[in-house]
This record gives sequence, C-alpha cells and structure tokens, in this order.
Amino acid sequence: MKCACLALLVFLGIGFSQPKPSKPSFEVAVIRPVNANDAIFVPMSADPTVVSYGNINLRDALRGAFRMRAFQIVTPDWIATARFDIQGKLPEGATPDQAPEMLQSLLEERFKMETRRETRDTDVYALLAAPGGHKLKPTDMTNYAKGPMAMGTDGKPRQAVGFGGNTASVTIMAPGASLLTFVGVTSRFTARPLVDLTGIDGLYDFNITFVPEIRDILAEAPPNAETAPILAVALKPYGLRIEKRKMPLEYLIVVRSERTPTEN
Repeated sequence: MKCACLALLVFLGIGFSQPKPSKPSFEVAVIRPVNANDAIFVPMSADPTVVSYGNINLRDALRGAFRMRAFQIVTPDWIATARFDIQGKLPEGATPDQAPEMLQSLLEERFKMETRRETRDTDVYALLAAPGGHKLKPTDMTNYAKGPMAMGTDGKPRQAVGFGGNTASVTIMAPGASLLTFVGVTSRFTARPLVDLTGIDGLYDFNITFVPEIRDILAEAPPNAETAPILAVALKPYGLRIEKRKMPLEYLIVVRSERTPTEN
C-alpha cells in the first residue's frame, strides 16, 4: 500500500511539473523602426500566410496582443512613442485569428517584455441600449470591401475609423464597426472610458457628432463656433444611452521592456 501511494505521488508530481503550453508564435518576424510621428492610424493586413502592422507603437502592439483598451495599459511614456513596421509569417496550420497571441510572443521574445495584470475599480460611462431597444442598422460590408484596414481592439484587422473636428465639436465616422470599435474611438474624447455593456453583436455604421470632453488632440474651435450636443444626446438616434458607473476592470502593467528589439 505504501509503495502504491508513493507511486501515485510521484505520478502526480510529474503531472504538476509539466510546463504550460507555449503560446503560438510567428515562424519568422521582421521588425523595422520607423520615424516617430503624431499619426495614430495603425494599418493592419492579414492573409493566410503573413500578418503586417504599420506605424505601430508598443502600446498599440500591447492593445492588439492582449485584446485590451488603451486606458487599461500602464507603461513607461516611451512605449507610446517608439514606432515600428512589423511583418510576421504564419507557421503552417496557423490562422490570422491567432495573430494576437503571436504578437504577445513577439513582444516577449524580441523586446524581452514582462507584464503583469491587476484589477482596479474604474469610473466609466456604461453604454447601454435605450429602454425601447437599439435602433442600429447592420452595415452592408460590400461598400467597404476595399477600404483601408486598421488594427482593432480584438487584435484583428477592421475597417478604418475616422474622426475630425475641434474643441467645440468632434465627429466620429466608423463604417462597418462593432460596438467594441465604436467605444474604443469614442473614448478618446470622453472624460471617462466608454464601456460597451449592450450585449449587441454585429457591425454597424456610425456617424456621430458631439462636444468632446477631452480636447488635447483637437484644434481650437473658431470664435462663435456652434457647440455640438453632449454625447448622451448624440447617442439617442441610435437607441443607445450612457450611465455613469464604477466597475472593476483588468489592467495590464508593463514591468520591463527593451527599447530595441533583437535583430531580425
């Protein structure tokens, strides 16, 4: 009996000591630094063999790799300024849907990046459907089949989103966008991050104008400029509303990272 117990313990010990499965990684990845600029557009393309990111800084790379919003990522300031073009070759049998995990591996291997997670109570605007239900109309994606693509919050390519305006009025144009994409770009101009709690899936066209609460990336409004409605009012035609809440959200903290990747 004693021998049997010892054998079982040895077996369990071996089982518990097995390493965790490794994340998928690109078969080959080429990283090239590009000149830092003020552009925030991160073009992304993916086909069955290659995934490409252009003009991407490491904070955006973290956003796509870990499928998190920009406000949930805590890093040194330089992480948001160093920019790169990245091309990764998919290994045989892999799909572009695995690109976020492969980007995680690239950051860990080539930039020696270490991260940890923690949960923080956060003041947010909760995006909800209005009492009468939402009034969103599914987009016709045939209109955007050849449009520019950018990296979405889920780490995959999506239709490019545009915005423009000034400190009195900002307009967001999001064709073929999910609610996750819409709240991501809208949060650039709100005092609290916008969090989608609608439970609505699918892709929709958004063209919304409202007065920005965050104005640091917008031009000063001309004298006597007409002020747009607040976001809560601008959302009403879509059958959506916002509500102030405090809720626990997960954050990603960069513990350390090299500024320069290892050689290609």
